[in-house]
Amino acid sequence: MDAAQSGSVRFLSGLHVNLEEGKAATWVTITRTGKFTDPRYGEFEISRAMLLTMVDNFNKRVFGQDVFIDVAHRPNDGAAAKVLKLSVEGDRLRALCEWTPLGLDAIQNKGYRYLSIEYHEHYTDNESGTDFGPVMMGAGLVVRPAIKRLDPIQLSEAIDDQGIPVLIHPELQTKLLQELHIMHKNALEKLKAKLAAKKLAASVVDSLMLAAEKAVAHVVDEAAATLLLNSFDDTGTKLAEQFGGQEIKLSVEVPNLTPGMNADQVRQLMADETKRAADSAKALSDKRDGNVKLLSDTIGAVAAFDAETKKVLTEAVSDLVTPEMTSEQVTKLAQVQINQGNDLAIARQLSSLGYVAPRGNLHISVPFEDVKKLEGMYRDQLKKTASYANGGLKLAEKLPERYSGFVNMVLAEFDRVHAPTIANEVKMLSGGQTNISDTNLPVGFRREVIREALSDLRILELVQATTDFSATVTTQIPYELRDMSAVYNDGIVYEGQPIHRASVGQFMDTAYIQPMKLAMLISNEVMYFTQASAINWDAMGRNVEMNARIMRELICRRILNELQRSSDAYQAAAVAAESFTAQLGAVSQIKTVSFPIVRPFQQRDLQGNNVGSPQNPVVITLNSVVIAQWDGTGKQAAGTYWKANSYNLGYIQFVTQAGAPVVPAATGTNTIAYYTPTNIVKVDTDIPAGSSLEEQMNKVIQAVGKRKAFMSEQRFVVPDFLLTSPSVNNAMSNAQQFMQQFARNGSATDNVGDLGQVNGLPAYGTNAPGVDMGAERVIIGQRGLLGYVVAKPFVTGQPFEAVDASGSPIGKKQAYGEEYSAIKVPLPVANRMTSVLVYSVSNR
Repeated sequence: MDAAQSGSVRFLSGLHVNLEEGKAATWVTITRTGKFTDPRYGEFEISRAMLLTMVDNFNKRVFGQDVFIDVAHRPNDGAAAKVLKLSVEGDRLRALCEWTPLGLDAIQNKGYRYLSIEYHEHYTDNESGTDFGPVMMGAGLVVRPAIKRLDPIQLSEAIDDQGIPVLIHPELQTKLLQELHIMHKNALEKLKAKLAAKKLAASVVDSLMLAAEKAVAHVVDEAAATLLLNSFDDTGTKLAEQFGGQEIKLSVEVPNLTPGMNADQVRQLMADETKRAADSAKALSDKRDGNVKLLSDTIGAVAAFDAETKKVLTEAVSDLVTPEMTSEQVTKLAQVQINQGNDLAIARQLSSLGYVAPRGNLHISVPFEDVKKLEGMYRDQLKKTASYANGGLKLAEKLPERYSGFVNMVLAEFDRVHAPTIANEVKMLSGGQTNISDTNLPVGFRREVIREALSDLRILELVQATTDFSATVTTQIPYELRDMSAVYNDGIVYEGQPIHRASVGQFMDTAYIQPMKLAMLISNEVMYFTQASAINWDAMGRNVEMNARIMRELICRRILNELQRSSDAYQAAAVAAESFTAQLGAVSQIKTVSFPIVRPFQQRDLQGNNVGSPQNPVVITLNSVVIAQWDGTGKQAAGTYWKANSYNLGYIQFVTQAGAPVVPAATGTNTIAYYTPTNIVKVDTDIPAGSSLEEQMNKVIQAVGKRKAFMSEQRFVVPDFLLTSPSVNNAMSNAQQFMQQFARNGSATDNVGDLGQVNGLPAYGTNAPGVDMGAERVIIGQRGLLGYVVAKPFVTGQPFEAVDASGSPIGKKQAYGEEYSAIKVPLPVANRMTSVLVYSVSNR
């Protein structure tokens, strides 16, 4: 922290105070280590060295008096405990405390279960002026804090009346938010069950639940939330008594709850809202009853209809009448029924004369057999091509079990959209014809490209691959969080004591649909030989192979880059205004002091508009001017831009708008601000004297094992995959332990020498060029974290002539195609991944 904020700090780390029964003196955890950033107070850290210094200063009585724990940082109210001893255990500062009756009452009866340490980073003696460093001056028992801002970066809860920053550990804030989600979810489920039991109409229940969700969203106290939701239950009871199961349009305004309201004020506010909602519902019901009466009177005025006919015609559409309808609309609806009544009367007259009307419905459909036939025709022919013989085309008979359902759903949607075209193409190919006269790209070709691309995309084994064909702008990606915060004493509960409750929460994260667009090149052979003469299946096979590979690489690249970005962004550290002036003058590429660099991310909608703030931005000032990132289009304004040659190694290059390297002069201000990951370990591949490549590669395997153990012990996550590039895979397979005489259980290569598993983790290789992982990264994590949701399968349009830069035709067609999909790792589960950087110190 800077000098202005280097005084006392109160830090709430979220560690529960547990008392041993019958003992007045107990050991409690005061705080723990961590490095944090707050936008108002800058960066601050509680390190193990600081904790050890606090213990040493405590033993030396540097503070000059006994250290006490009070209640809510109000020492004048008396001491809750006296600190008898301090010690450091692992990453935690522990204190032996002798509790007073005031402290015991606060903990056992008043909900003070959290400790907030008060310390001074640079405690200076008033007489000698000596800076003793970190000194613990006391601690306060506090109740569960109310999180008013939901930004996980905002650590500060408040500034107390003494001007002391009160900071909250980010893990505690996340935990508190999870508890709120769980509390809200359970309370809302109970409310929904109560409303459903009252036999209210579904629309009424939905309206009440929507208002309840909005009202309870900002309530952090469980008692207040229960009181609030009980008022909605009371509203439901009154509506059930007044309207029963009748469909009514209910307008419920969310009450304006303000902090500090007492229970009586909340009850009065909800009573007023309940009365207003009931009055509004009654007014709407009366208006609807009037419209139904107008409908009945209009139909009843037709003298030609008997009473039974009038009743049937009225009841058939009375459910369609709403209170918002005007009298003109109701009269028009009645006229439609009168016309139908006239037709019915005519039909009865014809029937009495012996005329019988035809019965049944005409149904036209494209049989499912057409899809199977088309697929069989193409696959039978493509298996005879050179592309299949040399292994370029896989044409898998059976889709991979882990994601076969996803591929089949994508193909089913494609078949639904193109059903008429599929039926037409099957007819043409079935009757002995050997050409396809359609000027569009053959639908069978497009279908095979999708199937070939997805069936050989092994990265899908590591993600949640789903479909959401109703999505237009956003979709929802599910994730799961486990909450064990309420379980104490290893789950042991004695007779008469409350049973601890653990839960698994199901949540959804919003992801924006992105348009992946691609202009596919198709040789004129395919177009000509499928329209004018015998189909050239070899040409067809080559084009299916090429376009499937391109589509597969694009999807794989998006998934791999999002996996690495999400892993790196977790607890990333900000680097501000790092100067690189000394590197300028002779080179176009610089390298950052810290590395890797977290890839910056800006969410955008379908139109390319920014949504929200950028995440982990990179800001580069060159020659005193902030420059933009090169976008690769060649259409940016003339000037100098930056591009990342390697996020792994921190290589940044300066280029023109066309991508040509630029050598900037070492003038003015030249700085870079970026984020660097902490969720990573680095392994140097340089071989020391007296060692060997095989021994050095053992260090990579050991690093993987340590990260796996760290994930299991510190984050309670069991990784089940390891992802590497082919070059890292090859380097790791040279490790000494993979040699037969040094082989270890849990690590092995397959029959061609590639990694099979490392420390029990199945090893996967990347099969897409140009990904951020490069030749240096190993990602370890749990499967199913990233969501890949297809809203619209890849579909191509009508081909058009492809030309070169001068506008001359090149003998090929290009077909514009697009897929609409979302790819995202929900932020709360990004900590379930980590990585290892394998690089050469000397070469960097």
